[in-house]
Amino acid sequence: MVISQPEFSPEELHELLSGVMPDIPGYRVLRLIGRGGMSYVYLGVQKSLDRQVAIKVIAPEALKDEISKLRFEKEARTIARLQHPCIVGIYEVGRTEHGLLFYVLPYLARGHLGQRNFRDNEARIIEVLRSLLWALDYAHGRGVVHRDVKSENVLFDNADRPLLTDFGIAINRKDRSRVTGRGFAVGSGAHMPPEQARGEPVDGRADLYSLGVLTFEMLTGRLPYQNADPLGLALMHATDPVPRLPAERKHWQILVDRAMAKLPGERFADAQEMMAALDKVEITIAKQQRLLTRDLTPHIAPAWQQVKQAAWLGLARLNDRFAQLRGWLRPRLNRQLLAAAACLALFAAALLLWPKSEPSPAPIPIAATPAPTRTPNDNTEHAVASTASSSAEVLDVVAEDLPNAEIIEPISVPLPPGEQALLSAGRQIERRRLTQPAGDNAYESLLTAQQLLPDAPELAPLAERWLETARPYILQAIEQEKWPIAQGLLERSQRLADLLLGGQHTALNATFEAVAAPLRADMQQALAKQDVAALQQAKQQAGALGLSADLFKPYWSQTIVAVRLGDRIGGASSPWVLVRLPAGDTPGLAMLDRTVTRADYLRFIDAQKRPAANCKIRTAMFTMKKRSVAEPGFNQQADHPAVCVSHADALAYAAWRSAAENQRYRLPNRDEWQTWVPTDAAGSQCAAARCADEGTRPASRGAQSRLGVHSAAGNVREWLGCGAGCTTVEQRGFSWRDRSDTRQRDEPVDGTRGYDDIGFRLVREVERAELERR
Repeated sequence: MVISQPEFSPEELHELLSGVMPDIPGYRVLRLIGRGGMSYVYLGVQKSLDRQVAIKVIAPEALKDEISKLRFEKEARTIARLQHPCIVGIYEVGRTEHGLLFYVLPYLARGHLGQRNFRDNEARIIEVLRSLLWALDYAHGRGVVHRDVKSENVLFDNADRPLLTDFGIAINRKDRSRVTGRGFAVGSGAHMPPEQARGEPVDGRADLYSLGVLTFEMLTGRLPYQNADPLGLALMHATDPVPRLPAERKHWQILVDRAMAKLPGERFADAQEMMAALDKVEITIAKQQRLLTRDLTPHIAPAWQQVKQAAWLGLARLNDRFAQLRGWLRPRLNRQLLAAAACLALFAAALLLWPKSEPSPAPIPIAATPAPTRTPNDNTEHAVASTASSSAEVLDVVAEDLPNAEIIEPISVPLPPGEQALLSAGRQIERRRLTQPAGDNAYESLLTAQQLLPDAPELAPLAERWLETARPYILQAIEQEKWPIAQGLLERSQRLADLLLGGQHTALNATFEAVAAPLRADMQQALAKQDVAALQQAKQQAGALGLSADLFKPYWSQTIVAVRLGDRIGGASSPWVLVRLPAGDTPGLAMLDRTVTRADYLRFIDAQKRPAANCKIRTAMFTMKKRSVAEPGFNQQADHPAVCVSHADALAYAAWRSAAENQRYRLPNRDEWQTWVPTDAAGSQCAAARCADEGTRPASRGAQSRLGVHSAAGNVREWLGCGAGCTTVEQRGFSWRDRSDTRQRDEPVDGTRGYDDIGFRLVREVERAELERR
């Protein structure tokens, strides 16, 4: 039985829910403990079992009609069947006395994830994520998508275990009926994937995106994107790159990047795949813990270097004596005894040659050494060299004046080539020999080591040190506008990251961000000042460095309207004047600065073989002499206005020119003509609006408006545009036949005829894109 809805407005229901405890059969409602965008939450007691429960009552405006309420009840019952150790179950679904839907859940008093701080406890973060992935994998396998995974919806039970709750806006992908319609975005904007914000259909990968946001939040204590405007926040989720984690959490970056990919197809396929990535993170953390133990005993590394050096030296010195011993021992000892004797000899040599008084040299530090601060008295040399194989400059960073104790001297007996390359790379990075000189630089040594020992664990740390050491020199080259040097170092940085860092480009991204930051600021400033030249220069510099346009969003795609009212469209000599700027969806307008000339119109006649219109004298009842555009009855030059042109001819000319130039030409309407065509007789070629001689004068001799449009006053009148199929049309102005400055009435005339004192001009619409400069 469906309970009818009492006559309460949503506002009255809100007031009732806030001040009066709802009456829910079987439960004693104690107090209001929370209120969200879609529900009120009350603390209650289930009478039959005497246990505390949380009762969620759906807000009045969330489900406005009976169909949506029935669907919600159906979905809630589906969710109630989710029985999983990491999901907060639903005890009951029903309606209040006022017809509002509610559901009952366990009351968990230990708070939610947003109230915890796990930034320094990676093991606890992994535990929480593993529980949530386990819960989502179970729900997704049953066709249920949560759609609102966030810290407030992760609660802790009495054993402090994390549980996923509030499937209140979840959907069942196996059921085509939906609580919310297509195109309506629900969920938390701070954790919402782009496709959900757009109201598109979602699947389990939307929950994995939200879980990626939650991972970032637990690791850093803040959200990856922050914006008070919901639309702006959704745009950041859709377009902004995933923020970088702190250096000490970089081993999480690949998981967060994959989970928060903009497109669902680029994310983890399901919760199990994300669980596998989480396992890899846990293994990496365990390895780092073991390495940390080794780092806490710095004296072990120098001693091991001495042992290896002594062993190699001992082997070299005993080589000759051992050759003599073999001849004496072979007839007396079997093979096993010979091997044992050799091992004892090597061990004895190492003990005899162990240095007793000389201090042991310090090892190459694993952490990156920052570039030294240069002073006017600094003798450090940074030379720029050109190699024979490339015309581009590359940065040559030679050895710094470091204490001898910080550099391990070469071992007299060479190490295996791969180990030697690793050792050389570390020493060359310390001495700032990054790319030069040829044959003795860290870049070449790292490439060699990668070929010989592709699985060496030292490769990735050395590559990161190289990238961090190169970064200040790249910025210095950019500051000094040495673009080839900066580009060369950036290309090498990209190659090392691709080869040695296994797709984890945290150090490289930090370099790109440092390089892009000043150029991005230049673009922002240029856009603010509407400075086209500065904007184009910043983009050219970014292109010269090979930087992606994504680093400069949103400024890269923004444009500047560089043209102003009165400017010539198409160049300084163009007859087209911009008289109206584009505004929103309304295009701008350009106007021909003079009437169409006789020469221009005759080209149209020749191209189209159009017959001449019947031409008459406008002020006479009869015209005895035959007139045409070619012979109007008086002498005309090529730059005079075209007359004896009917309104139909003028429209045909506009259509012909539109097709030929791929533009939209037309006649101006009355408002456009009166706004931008000057009509004052002052400055025209006819004094006091009279022409003593019969005939027209050059079209460009009339007075100019402030925008540069020439008047035809005292020369010709002008046809105006009218609706389709019109025969009686308007014309404006006054011509050489109007012998008085007292204007004759601008009465409509027959548009099928031409007149020897009526010409025309054109306008065309101008889209914003034509005026933009990038």
